[in-house]
Amino acid sequence: MEVMDNAGQWSEEELQLTMVNTMDQWVEESTRYRGEEEPLLLDLVFTKKPELPPIIQYLNPMGRSDHMTLEMQI
Repeated sequence: MEVMDNAGQWSEEELQLTMVNTMDQWVEESTRYRGEEEPLLLDLVFTKKPELPPIIQYLNPMGRSDHMTLEMQI
C-alpha cells in the first residue's frame, strides 16, 4: 500500500495508522464530483474487520453538495 501523488504527510500518517490498527477502508468508488474536474475518492469508511463486509450504497448528493451520499449497512 502507498499514498499516491502529492497527498502530503497527513495522508502518509493516515495510511500508517490504518495499517498498524489492522483497519479496512471500504469505499471503493469516487465520492466527489465537481463540474469538469476529475472525480475523487474523498469520503472514507474505516472498520476493524467486521464479520461481513458492509453494504455501501452510493446515493445522489444532498442539496448543493458535490459529495455523494453514502449509506452503509453493517
